[in-house]
Amino acid sequence: MHEPLTAKAGGSRSQRTPAKISFAYWTLQLVCWGLYFYAQSSGEVIFAGVPWSKAAVMWGGVCVAGIGLTQTLRWVARRQAWLELPPLALLRRVLLGLLLISTTSYLIAITLSSTLYGTPVVPILGTFYRKLYFSGQLRNQFISGFLIYTMWVAIYFGIAIQRRRHSVELRQAQLAEALQAAELRLLKTQLNPHFLFNALNGVRALIAGDPGKAQDAVTRLARTLRYTLAAGEENLVTMARELEMVDDYLALEQLRLAERLKVVRDIAPAALTVRIPVMLMQTLVENAIKHGISPLKQGGTLRIAAHVTAAELVVEIVNPCPESPAMEPGSENVGLKNLSERLRLLFGPAARLHLDLSGPGQAIAEVRLPA
Repeated sequence: MHEPLTAKAGGSRSQRTPAKISFAYWTLQLVCWGLYFYAQSSGEVIFAGVPWSKAAVMWGGVCVAGIGLTQTLRWVARRQAWLELPPLALLRRVLLGLLLISTTSYLIAITLSSTLYGTPVVPILGTFYRKLYFSGQLRNQFISGFLIYTMWVAIYFGIAIQRRRHSVELRQAQLAEALQAAELRLLKTQLNPHFLFNALNGVRALIAGDPGKAQDAVTRLARTLRYTLAAGEENLVTMARELEMVDDYLALEQLRLAERLKVVRDIAPAALTVRIPVMLMQTLVENAIKHGISPLKQGGTLRIAAHVTAAELVVEIVNPCPESPAMEPGSENVGLKNLSERLRLLFGPAARLHLDLSGPGQAIAEVRLPA
């Protein structure tokens, strides 16, 4: 815990980058609307006998409006996270958006046609529907535009939903793989042999002088081992459950550190029910003691704080640490790196871990995740 570590959850390297996705989207937009422009304008020239100049203005305006309207719908859907909504809520919003952009496009087409040709019915459609009454021609003009936008919406949201499903499946597979690979690492880094030896030596020292305390210490050690061995079976536990394990861990560490270890807790009641990654608090606390308080002759005070603000759980672990630490090669922040990866896989960009060592002789580990 001696080098700054900032971990923010991000996307998988195996996923396509946003730049590539954006390029593909705009390529399809321009190609498809370009083909639609050519088909409609050339058809209007051939079947309705209008000049190219007017047809180009007419359908150029309609296609530019189409690009703007569909892009606006896409922007709103992404900004308001429509894809994260339940299916019925998503369907309602998509249908409403489809109706709005279709109606807007219809009004733009009527305005352009009235300006260019003196009639709200576009000439090519008027030619095809000439046997219908005027109202029927307008109705079919709206329906034809509505069908074009329906195709766009169906293709866009179909691809977006499929991509999101693939992303969720990929993240779940990564999480399962990471948790499986982390089980042995958790035993090594979170409950290392030194801790077990120290705990057992502390119990042995108590057996003769204070059998009651020795029995309590054995019970705490058994609970700690059981919790750690079961850590790979579930991803999330409540803060209250995690703190029970931390209390056992701290009680065992105090057998070794005695008065050198002081603990101050500031846990808001609302934080106790929040579900957090299993071993999160224990990883932070163990890291603070192992690399911060334990190497100090005088020990120090470990402060554990957790509170909920703006639908976000904020966990803070503060401890003193040596200003010039001596660490074994390759041992820096193994537990924290493992924890930051699990946060990324479980919560995505909504969670982050930051280790602040800017203060002299002090370390602050902060975790933020959705409450």
